[in-house]
Amino acid sequence: MSYVGIAINNAIMIERLRNAGVENEQLINALKEENYEFLNDYGNGFPDWETLVNLYKKDKESFIKLVNEGYQIKFLTKGSLMTLLKYKFGIEVEKDYEDVGTAIQGIQLSNEAVSNIKNTLAANWKLSTYVDEIDGLTKIRIELVKSSEVVTK
Repeated sequence: MSYVGIAINNAIMIERLRNAGVENEQLINALKEENYEFLNDYGNGFPDWETLVNLYKKDKESFIKLVNEGYQIKFLTKGSLMTLLKYKFGIEVEKDYEDVGTAIQGIQLSNEAVSNIKNTLAANWKLSTYVDEIDGLTKIRIELVKSSEVVTK
């Protein structure tokens, strides 16, 4: 399955709305109607909903596909990855996983969530699983790929 590519700022806006309880259809309708009041009510301080409205207007079919079927981030920094994980899965650094430089690790999520992350990650990141030596649990590590190793999906 191929996913629609989007910028991280758009993904974070979508996940922030979802995190606030906004359903896919509500999101699409708010963008279609350019309902900034609705977006501001649920967006909790995001300043520029026009970017998301314009993305919707530019290619409605692709936008609806990415909201309903998933998306792939075009490029991702570690800080943006951590923000995305916070809104999309409700997990935070130092509480639910650790930041170890060019990677984050110790993440525990369902198999469905792991698959979702794998498909969402930009090509400059890779996901692997490992068994934690301390507690014996299977955990996730997401690490930055060296530029020479980047493979486009």
